[in-house]
Amino acid sequence: MKQATGINDLLAFGDNRQVVRNVIRCYEQWRDMPADIVQELRGLDVEDQCRSIFAYLVANTNYLLDPAGVQYIKSPARLLKDGAGDCKSLTLFIASCLHCLGIRHTIRFVNFDGGLQYTHVYPIAYREDGSPIILDACEMDATGQPIFNYARPFKKKKEFSYN
Repeated sequence: MKQATGINDLLAFGDNRQVVRNVIRCYEQWRDMPADIVQELRGLDVEDQCRSIFAYLVANTNYLLDPAGVQYIKSPARLLKDGAGDCKSLTLFIASCLHCLGIRHTIRFVNFDGGLQYTHVYPIAYREDGSPIILDACEMDATGQPIFNYARPFKKKKEFSYN
């Protein structure tokens, strides 16, 4: 298994279709790069693993939008090194942890206004009974804290499922 080094390059890609394709390509390239937390979570149930991953991400990174006109996709190691990333990078971190733990999951791209472009992405894990756990670290409560197991209603979605 590859180890995360934190020296991975930042990647920038073009239009919306390319971004969706490249998020999935990057996930498939980096999904075997677990964070240190993964080893500590083995043996817990899926709910506790997901809560721990979410809490670890919230404690070690901040949600930060990419600059206008730029789309960065950071590896999990780069995200931790930088301490900040947007929904694409946060999703890749969580999804790679889920993969390394053998948890069935989906990467969901959504659109909130019904237009053609997907404007947000987040992972969903599935408990042993098949019920979903939403891991959108970008949705904040009134105090600015990410909300575990919550996603805003959307108009359109595109999903990629794993494990």
